[in-house]
Amino acid sequence: MALRAAAARTAQTSGIYSIRCFSASAARNQVSAWRKPLAAGAAGLAFYSSPCLADGANKDGVPPFTMDAPKYDQSSFYGRLMGMYDYIDPRTLLLTSEDLKKSLAALEQYKKTGKTPEGMSDAEMWQHRKNVEVSIHPVTGDELLKVGRMSAFVPMNVPLCAFMLMANGTPQVLAAQWLNQTYNMVNNYVNRSGATVEWSSLLQSYALAVTASCSIAAGSGRLMKAVPALQVMGPFVPYLAVISAGTANVSFTRMEEWYGKGVAIADEEGKELGMSRAAGQQGVLQTVLSRSCFLPIAPMVMPIVGMKMIGSVAPVLTAGAAGVVVEILLITGCISGMLPVALALLPQKMEIPVSKLEPEFQNLKDSKGQAITKVFANKGL
Repeated sequence: MALRAAAARTAQTSGIYSIRCFSASAARNQVSAWRKPLAAGAAGLAFYSSPCLADGANKDGVPPFTMDAPKYDQSSFYGRLMGMYDYIDPRTLLLTSEDLKKSLAALEQYKKTGKTPEGMSDAEMWQHRKNVEVSIHPVTGDELLKVGRMSAFVPMNVPLCAFMLMANGTPQVLAAQWLNQTYNMVNNYVNRSGATVEWSSLLQSYALAVTASCSIAAGSGRLMKAVPALQVMGPFVPYLAVISAGTANVSFTRMEEWYGKGVAIADEEGKELGMSRAAGQQGVLQTVLSRSCFLPIAPMVMPIVGMKMIGSVAPVLTAGAAGVVVEILLITGCISGMLPVALALLPQKMEIPVSKLEPEFQNLKDSKGQAITKVFANKGL
C-alpha cells in the first residue's frame, strides 16, 4: 500500500524520539483495532527481555557473599554493567512487603554475626541484598516507589512508546507526551541522589519539567514540518530535541540538588561532612550525560535503520499494524540493551576532589588527622 505522509511526528520514549510517518486512514484504523493487544504485548515483551539480561549476568557463578563490597567490581565498566543487568531486573517489582522484610532480616543477621545464616547459600544472600538495594534508596533509606524504579523503566517505557506510535490527532499526541514526561519526572525523582524535596518544591519542579520537555517535544516536530530542509539532517534534529527535553526534565526534577540544599557528601571512612551544591551539580550533569545524551542514541538510530532494511526486503512488515509491531520490537530491544550500558558508563558512587567543592569543605581532617583530599557522593541514576 502506498504511503502518504499524513503527519511527521516526533515520538519520545523516556527521552527517546522516533520519527515516524503514518499512512492514510485505512492503515490508522488497522493500527487502532490492534491498540490494546499491541500495548499488552509490548508490556509482556519488555517484562521478559530484562530478566534474560539479569540471568546472563550471573552465568559465571556467584562470588562469596559480603556486605563490604558490591557483587561486581564497580571500578570497571564490565563490573558496573553486570551490576546494572541485575539492578534493572523487573522481576523484583513482584516482591511483596513480606519478601522485603525477609531480605532485610537476613542482611541484619549477617551484619550482627558476620556469617551467612545457617542453611542459606551465597546465591540466596546476594538475592536478599539485591532485593533490598533495588527497593530501598541508598541515602534516604526510604522504600522506592515501584513505578519509578529502574527495574520498571523498560516495562513502563515500551507501552508508552506504543501509545505514542498509535496516537492519532493532536489531543492524543499531547496526552502521550504528557504521560511520557510525567513518568520521566517520577523516574528522575525516585532515582535522585538523595536530597529530600518538599511537596511545594516538588510540584513546582514537576510543572517546570513537564512544561519544558513537552514544549520542546512539540516544538521540534513543528520546526521540522515548517523547515523541511532540516529533514536532510536525519535524526540529528530530533536528537537535539531529545537531549534538550531530557535535560530539562532531569534538571528541574532534581533542582534541589544543584540549586537548593545540595547532596550529602562523605569522606573515605563514610563520615558525612555536610551538603554540597557542587557535588549535586556534578551528579546531575553526569546523569544528563549518561541518561539524556547517551541513552537515546541507539533507540533513535537503530529502529530507523532497521525499519528501512526490513522495508526493503518485506514492505508489508513496515505498514499499518505490522509496522507498529516491528518498530516496538526494535525499540524494546534497543531500550533493554542500552539502559544498563548508559547506567554503567559512570559509577553511581562519585569520587570528587575537595578542590572542586565549596570553601567550607577545604582543609578538613579525617579521624586520623589526615587532610581530606576527596569525598564521595551518590550520583543517582
